[in-house]
Amino acid sequence: MKTIVCVSIALFIPASRAAGEEFVDEFGGPTVEGRLAERGEWKFKNGIASCVADPDLYKQFKNHGPILKWPREFSDARIQFEMKATDCQRVVFTLNGDGHIFRVTLADERPDAPAGTSNVPTRIIAWANKSSKQNKGDTIKPKSMPDLPAVNEKWAPVKLDVKGKRAILTVGDYQTEINHAALARDKNMVMLTFAHGELSVRNFRMSSSVTKEK
Repeated sequence: MKTIVCVSIALFIPASRAAGEEFVDEFGGPTVEGRLAERGEWKFKNGIASCVADPDLYKQFKNHGPILKWPREFSDARIQFEMKATDCQRVVFTLNGDGHIFRVTLADERPDAPAGTSNVPTRIIAWANKSSKQNKGDTIKPKSMPDLPAVNEKWAPVKLDVKGKRAILTVGDYQTEINHAALARDKNMVMLTFAHGELSVRNFRMSSSVTKEK
């Protein structure tokens, strides 16, 4: 059922059900069904995925750093993991579908940042419609949202609870609520990427559902 269907129409269509799915990535090795590790030499040990950014690969991939991808069709979801960023310039957590849908960026904007000042700020971007060169999405800057130095060199829990147009984002001890039409769009990918430095990830878990007609 597409999210553009309005309430008055929904009264005349069959009832729907949510198909639930649980996924856990224990990072036991480089080849795990349901996860891709790209654009860098990812290592997997003791339940932790880690990668040191390669400057040459960064240029090769047009200023895109190492990335973890979890292809998964879903509408609502609870996504959670722990990350440890060491002198990264930025870490980006994205939900995709038909283009970009929802993106959280934690950046190091300090003038003396070890990897150089990030030209992308700490922010959230949400696309209510398909992303494109013309549609840059809506920039959201929740009050007191932590930047990357606030969680540098420590294990920080990250959690995103999405239900309809509403989401609760948790980063470390910080929590904020976002309400945006983008969140209700159909999604098919969770991505975590970073620029420069080293990123470690552990305890990735995802509980998701997709709305289907009976």
